[in-house]
Amino acid sequence: MVRSVLRGEEIAEGGLTIVLTDDAGIRKLNARFRNQDKHTDVLAFPLHDTDDIGLYLGDVVVSIERAREQAPRFNNDFESELARLIVHGILHLLGYDHHTSSDGKKMKARERLALERFTPGSLIQDEGSV
Repeated sequence: MVRSVLRGEEIAEGGLTIVLTDDAGIRKLNARFRNQDKHTDVLAFPLHDTDDIGLYLGDVVVSIERAREQAPRFNNDFESELARLIVHGILHLLGYDHHTSSDGKKMKARERLALERFTPGSLIQDEGSV
């Protein structure tokens, strides 16, 4: 899925880290790096560093608890919501944002396009293991 998103954004090679955590973990990061002492669903920490290995885009942190809780609100099952949050975070690493309505529409369109290529069952094998 990550490669599909990057290819869709015309990035041939790039690395990133995806961290799955709980509400407490993401709340600590949100407080420390964004001065917002509350949980959220996804955080992105862009880096865009090039070394001997290649381009490293940064880190995406996703709250598993938020994914489970909000999946029904977005008409998703758990895996599809987790995929949506990961794609959302990757797009943030690539410079997309939603601070304005126009930017939000662009980001949402890229998110939808990336998720069209998502195959259910390809992200996790057993929902109970995450």
